[in-house]
Amino acid sequence: MSIIITAFKKQDVKRPLEGFGVLVPSKEVKNGFQTLGTLFSSNMFPDRAPTDQYLFTTFIGGSRNRKLAKSQLKDLQEVAVNDLNKILGLGSDPLSVKHIYWNEAFPLYSLDYNSVIAAIDRMGKSLPGLYFAGNYRGGLSVGKALVSGLRQQTLQSQISTQRARAPLLGLTTKSNS
Repeated sequence: MSIIITAFKKQDVKRPLEGFGVLVPSKEVKNGFQTLGTLFSSNMFPDRAPTDQYLFTTFIGGSRNRKLAKSQLKDLQEVAVNDLNKILGLGSDPLSVKHIYWNEAFPLYSLDYNSVIAAIDRMGKSLPGLYFAGNYRGGLSVGKALVSGLRQQTLQSQISTQRARAPLLGLTTKSNS
């Protein structure tokens, strides 16, 4: 996986930045897209760029295109800027570019991944008070990881409420029996 970090003057980005970034579905290859997605880093972390600039973190390669991930910086920059231009309407070249290469980046879920999830669920049920949350459940995006955490928090709150009420009702639970 190659990561291309670029900075642009805000005035040179023609379309508004909404949210934290974009994911590029694999079917968009037919429309000329080569990146996996881009984080709008300066939207997420405003102190990472001067106030008159946007900072973007673009992901290239992965399991979709391992060969492209190993390309030269000038080629990777061209890919990142071309895709960003299609999405955001850039009016200039980047002010700065940084390249990071990770040979082993995001985890790939295999076809038997449902058996992994089932094993984690069994472990959670056998260990009361231990809750599992994270990107392993719904996907790698920040939003999906947050949803996973919120679900586990809700479950934990419901169980805590049930345990707190059980003695009042004359019931016993595993933790107070």
